[in-house]
Amino acid sequence: MLRALKYRLRGLIAPSVFLALTYYFGWNAVHGESGLEAQAAQRQQLQAAQSQQAAVHKTLLMWQTKVAALSGQSIQPDMLNEEAREVLNLANPNDLVIDLPQQKTSD
Repeated sequence: MLRALKYRLRGLIAPSVFLALTYYFGWNAVHGESGLEAQAAQRQQLQAAQSQQAAVHKTLLMWQTKVAALSGQSIQPDMLNEEAREVLNLANPNDLVIDLPQQKTSD
């Protein structure tokens, strides 16, 4: 009887070891450092970084356009003078200024 029990237990050792290894590798494939969950988190981080990079690139292009517009070759001095006076709300002493009454808008 004891001999039969030992024989059956020996027969269960190999399948038990293989089941444990299968469980271990299966768990790591899903939850491990390089598993499916980690890959999903990395994809989200990549998408966030790409959207941030796109926003920074857009800002960079805007600033490059503004800097290029300020160079002497791309803007005419009289247009720069006109734009500066408009932004600062100033007039040249030689300009003729006529104040117009503001029109009332009906609501």
